[in-house]
Amino acid sequence: MASDDRSSLWRRLRWGPIAAATVVALLVIGLVPPLRGLAANIASKVILFVASPLAPSTGGFDDLPEASRVLAADGSELGVLGVEQREPVRLSSLPPHVVHAVLAAEDANFYDHSGVDPAAVLRAVFNTAKGDTQGGSTITQQLAKLNYTGSQRTVMRKLREVLYAARLEQRYSKDELLERYLNQVYFGDNAYGIRLAAERFFATSPERLGPAQAATLAGKIQSPSALDPYKDPAAVQARRNQVLRNMAEHGWLSVADLAAAEVEPLRPAPRTAGATAPAGRAPHFVAYVGREAAGLDELGGIDANRQKLVLTGGYTIRTTFDPKAFDEAVAAAKATLGAAGDPTTAVASVQPGDGAIRVLFGGLDPTLEFDPATQGRRQPGSSFKPFVYLAMLRAGIDPRTTFDAGSPKTVDCAGGPWTVRNYEGRGGGATTVDDAMVRSINTVFAQVMARVGPAPTQQAAEDAGVSREAVDPPECAMALGGLRHGVSPLEMAASFATFAARGVYAPPYAITRIDDREGKLVYQHSPTTHRGAEEKEAGVLNAVLQRVVREGTGTAAAIGRPLAGKTGTTENNGNAWFVGYVPQLSTAVWVGRPEGDIPMTNVHGVAVTGGSYPARIFARYMRAALAGVPVQDLYTASPDDLGLRGAPESVVPDGTVGSTVTRPSPDGLPLPDAPSSPPVSFEPPALLPEPPTPPVPPVPTTRAPRPTTTVPRPTTTIASP
Repeated sequence: MASDDRSSLWRRLRWGPIAAATVVALLVIGLVPPLRGLAANIASKVILFVASPLAPSTGGFDDLPEASRVLAADGSELGVLGVEQREPVRLSSLPPHVVHAVLAAEDANFYDHSGVDPAAVLRAVFNTAKGDTQGGSTITQQLAKLNYTGSQRTVMRKLREVLYAARLEQRYSKDELLERYLNQVYFGDNAYGIRLAAERFFATSPERLGPAQAATLAGKIQSPSALDPYKDPAAVQARRNQVLRNMAEHGWLSVADLAAAEVEPLRPAPRTAGATAPAGRAPHFVAYVGREAAGLDELGGIDANRQKLVLTGGYTIRTTFDPKAFDEAVAAAKATLGAAGDPTTAVASVQPGDGAIRVLFGGLDPTLEFDPATQGRRQPGSSFKPFVYLAMLRAGIDPRTTFDAGSPKTVDCAGGPWTVRNYEGRGGGATTVDDAMVRSINTVFAQVMARVGPAPTQQAAEDAGVSREAVDPPECAMALGGLRHGVSPLEMAASFATFAARGVYAPPYAITRIDDREGKLVYQHSPTTHRGAEEKEAGVLNAVLQRVVREGTGTAAAIGRPLAGKTGTTENNGNAWFVGYVPQLSTAVWVGRPEGDIPMTNVHGVAVTGGSYPARIFARYMRAALAGVPVQDLYTASPDDLGLRGAPESVVPDGTVGSTVTRPSPDGLPLPDAPSSPPVSFEPPALLPEPPTPPVPPVPTTRAPRPTTTVPRPTTTIASP
């Protein structure tokens, strides 16, 4: 007989009895209650025997959870993600009821099985078939999931979990495995391990936990976030009492102790404000880094597992952050709106053409877990008008076209009438689109939107970097910044950076490199860009946005070097913006209330508009942040460079729907080189207010694919080594 045949025969002889024995054991487990324990143990050992030769390496298992360090661009430490592991808990130091509570909640047969509990698996399958989804993982399998396989619910992941569990059971004793579990398992509120959980929820040490407290923590392992004693104490107490009863059923708790523990109040320790927020110099930026890292495929697994790895893996995360510029942003916010009760200031700065986030500042309250700079999605007001302008250029409309700037104005937009008013009655007469941008005249941009349409405007905004979520569905009110979902300061800074980079959009990013705890490279950022606007279109837009700062609503943002930008103010002064840029840095400043659109009509005697406090904060910050950075001119272009047919002649309307008309030429096309109206004499005040943003019904559309290109990145950076 050939060796291959003998090998195949041996495999059949070996696996046949094993499979038969396993089936018999499982049947006994299900059908013969007195023998279930013995049969389950036999089946567990059979599974361990079969899986052991296939089990993978368990390297790194002895490493306890360790927080990840976040470094700035200059190498200084900004903070940590996760909580530094203190002295690990020793199993021998814990009261028996603490250990028994965890066993009763998660794996009562832990000391009897060999890593896999067939009885628990059968029970889980049976209950799941009835509609009551339950897991059948032992503590050893949970350790395999926590350290190697992640939480994705697939058959293959479950099989790998069994293999890892087999290897762990071979290499470590039961006490060692349980001790590691107690030091690693997650209890909620950023508390990994029972020592942190005892301190966080009961302000005590694990060695001093009472039976009811131990059962509370053990019960939370099942669903750490949902079982929150501060938000849903009734559910936590019900789960705690279930664990206590399980302890009594296994003889780990007397009847008297059970009765006393079941009626004991929860009494969790007061929750510390910002307990889950990262500590350090720039907590909102550090938290953003954690979210970005959790989305990197290079860390492996699924998002939820990557988030856990970031908090416990001991990584060194190098970032784009500029500490000096950040300090200047903080100083500008404090000097301008730093008094008690003042609105919050958020600042985001991005490097054009690269996407590197140089500054993220979410406000002066470091305990605010919500980050207005990246998570706040607010109405942008007139700071959205540059995207309407870009769509207008794409449609072939010359920005020197004149429209009637009278107010109110009713136009036919997307098949329906839309009435728009200018802010405080400003406007009137024939006005070019360029002048309307400088003076932020609503009625002119409403007419532009009526010609261009919401869908092309949506596409122009997306191409420049605004998220689809922000501009979906496309609506006529986008002409004035009326968006269903709003935009964040980071999103606006990155989108305006497209104009600074001659039309090249670079997605914003914070992480440049990640190394593991041994110093090995795990991730290296590779920049990607796409063409968000044609170069000359960006140049025409840059020219008019420079006028906004020189002579329009953004004069308070001037910093003594070439600068383009746009102000924005929403209805009832609920949000105020200034977004501006030089070739090396694009910055968005938002002022408002994190809790919602609360009117800011009297802040130190001023109704807050984009041209007031946001522009002042921008100027103070950018002057300091750009100190020592070479002055560069922004790229500009003329509308003539776009090959447009010139500014069509318009007539002053009578206020009816669709009133702006163009004088036709003999061939049906707009007349070329028609003279535009003379510029309107205009002397802006130091702080010119912005018009409010009215709503409009949605208009559905579809999104065209976004082109991608690779372009050279600029060589000038901001305080980056």
